[in-house]
Amino acid sequence: LIIDTPTSPITSGLPLFFVIIVTAIKQGYEDWLRHKADNAVNQCPVHVVQHGKVVRKQSRKLMVGDVVFMKEDETFPCDLILLSSSRDDGMCYVTTASLDGESSHKTYHAVQDTKAYKTEEEVNCIHATIDCEQPQPDLYKFRGNINIYMGNEPVSRSLASQNLLLRGATLKNTEYIYGVAIYTGMETKMALNYQSKSQKRSAVEKSMNAYLVVYLCILISKAVINTALKYVWQADPNKDEPWYNEKTETERQRHILIRAFTDFLAFMVLFNYIIPVSMYVTVEMQKFLGSYFMMWDDEMFDEELGERAVVNTSDLNEELGQVEYVFTDKTGTLTENNMEFIECCVDGNVYVPHVICNGQVMPGAEGIDMIDTSPGPDAR
Repeated sequence: LIIDTPTSPITSGLPLFFVIIVTAIKQGYEDWLRHKADNAVNQCPVHVVQHGKVVRKQSRKLMVGDVVFMKEDETFPCDLILLSSSRDDGMCYVTTASLDGESSHKTYHAVQDTKAYKTEEEVNCIHATIDCEQPQPDLYKFRGNINIYMGNEPVSRSLASQNLLLRGATLKNTEYIYGVAIYTGMETKMALNYQSKSQKRSAVEKSMNAYLVVYLCILISKAVINTALKYVWQADPNKDEPWYNEKTETERQRHILIRAFTDFLAFMVLFNYIIPVSMYVTVEMQKFLGSYFMMWDDEMFDEELGERAVVNTSDLNEELGQVEYVFTDKTGTLTENNMEFIECCVDGNVYVPHVICNGQVMPGAEGIDMIDTSPGPDAR
């Protein structure tokens, strides 16, 4: 019950400060990497039609009303209304895999009165206004109108989701398109679908925090009990502080609540070893170094893209490979639609392929030999 020990708040607080500094450095470094990735996207060059010419502009400088020129396999930097495309029918094909996971090509249509404009000069001459709804996160809902001024009276056309090219989608099987920006920055549908910035925690970290709460309760309980026992023991004048550690007159004149509170804090410092501070440093460093082993893994290297795995945050490393829920459907999103020829029946005869190539004809093969497996008239 004597609180005067070599343990001091400084020596007890240094490990805690070290843990906080290490964690802050790791989180700050990962935030810096995400900041670099954001800058790479924001500074990506985009082709915009200005004064009848195509000029380059950074995507972060796009403004509502800019006419954007996009080529095949390029990703849309903002939400666009399709004005025209390289196809005579004014259609274009887009993949929205990064938005909804669908890799199939979706068809979008240009505005009826602008699909004939194929060059920068023609697109620059369009005089129109667009009225549309306020930005909302629904990817499949859009309503608006475009008023095209070709004479004294404007021509009004309705706009729907099949006219809207969403940010993050990719142009496919179309040489080029012209589109006008209507939602940019954080007003795009993709940005509005961002979830709130909640701290993601793994199951291991959650369990560690739960145990930490238990240890903290034990620490507080020990400090309270020892403080109470100290004053019960010292209630007897003959059992005051020992002769080698007697209180000063100033300490004796302090209010009992102040003395009790300072003694409580002293017991907290004395028993702080209950909290496993070093374990947090070990876990944080293991996560940080483990993320580099993932990026160095040659088996996770994509040869087609020439890119390695990228770890945006190391807080969830131990969650990889732990499948808790599996969602599936019938559209081929999570499965591979691969038809394999097994056998067929023609005029009562059953035929099977002599060579099965997973439903594909081998290069150079002009046909597949068929073997008649149906029993003949003399078969037994």
